[in-house]
Amino acid sequence: MRSLLLGFAALAPNIAIAVAQVEVTKEQTLQDESLFDVDAISFASDSAGRSRLDVYVAIPYEHLSFVKSDDKFVANYEMTLSVYDSAKALVTEKLWTREAKTASFEQSVSSGAYSVEQLSLLLRPAYYQLSVQCRDLESRTVRRVSKQITIPDYSMPGFHLSDIMLISKMTMKGDKRSITPSISPNVGNIATPFHIFFEAYNSLGDKPVRFMTSVYDVKKALIASRDTLVALAAGRNQIFLPIDQSAMSLGAYTLYVQAFTQIDTIKALTTTSRAFDVRWSGMPKSVKDLDLSIEQLVYIAKDKELDNIRDAKTPEEKQKLFLEFWKKKDPNPNTLRNEKMEEYYQRVEYANKHFKHYTEGWRTDMGMVYIIFGTPNNVDRHPFDSDSKPYEVWSYYELNYSFVFVDQSGFGDYRLATPLWEVWNRAKN
Repeated sequence: MRSLLLGFAALAPNIAIAVAQVEVTKEQTLQDESLFDVDAISFASDSAGRSRLDVYVAIPYEHLSFVKSDDKFVANYEMTLSVYDSAKALVTEKLWTREAKTASFEQSVSSGAYSVEQLSLLLRPAYYQLSVQCRDLESRTVRRVSKQITIPDYSMPGFHLSDIMLISKMTMKGDKRSITPSISPNVGNIATPFHIFFEAYNSLGDKPVRFMTSVYDVKKALIASRDTLVALAAGRNQIFLPIDQSAMSLGAYTLYVQAFTQIDTIKALTTTSRAFDVRWSGMPKSVKDLDLSIEQLVYIAKDKELDNIRDAKTPEEKQKLFLEFWKKKDPNPNTLRNEKMEEYYQRVEYANKHFKHYTEGWRTDMGMVYIIFGTPNNVDRHPFDSDSKPYEVWSYYELNYSFVFVDQSGFGDYRLATPLWEVWNRAKN
């Protein structure tokens, strides 16, 4: 990943009814989105009435189609960046092609190598939807990621903070600072502490400002905090602050940065925030809560295995046992990725999105069958038959078996008509 040089000036380059459905293409789209990182960070600009949006994209080499060309391996792809307003009208669109080259086949399939794209846009302050598409020109595979973004108006009177950039690497050479942005929200593989970058737009004059950084987990518990007094000049200031993630376990977190005057410790001048994750190498992006991920093993782990992980005395031991469980199922133990684990938790995520009813999707009967057996070869739906309750039949040709789900309540709560023990026996034997 290339580095960006920073001087004292601006950052360089400067009605919906839930109906349970299973579609083969939806799982594929979900999988593609989970392997494609996009970060979008807004800053003030010198253009009147507009803010600057910096967009970073990281495309894993292992998901590009490299072909041998002379003594190198080459992949060609086409990028499309589209911005839509709140009415879903297209505001702007950029299209460009790129070529990625590697010296060896091993590098072309490496899970640690990426092709990085960066683009800056000038946009009016508003709510937008950002769509980034990558089209592999060799395989014709299309991957698309969408993000909802809000562009603030930094020109309004007052004290403002830009969005936050995560930094994976930072070095100093004289008065020049070189940084490598972390396009992925995962900081689990970055040396402790990692750093963040943001800009402060100061209307208070040459006065010190206190920056309070606070990190909260998904349960809203405060995990880490730090108070830093910084002498600011009037106007634009570039701020770099360290965040110690050494005590953060696997999970999703939210970082808040609040600005206070030196004498007022109660009322913040303004606040900016962003989400980030802590994951280990090879962990799927959907795995963000270790305890929940352990509970979700219920469909494939034997009772003894599950109890052993649950009863771990320390978080470190629990993490170790969890990874050992999946290591035994890794089809390619010599690589960083565990495809079996990725597939399982992608199915969990799909179940949560498509089968949620009165409970989480992964806990429903449809979710259970989908997680264990994957996408059915055929789905026969009967929602309006006059002589029966609504029902669906999922057929799995390789299993030579079909599952029947009946909606006894009439409210979309489909339950297995066959005994649950049949499913459990097929999964664990």
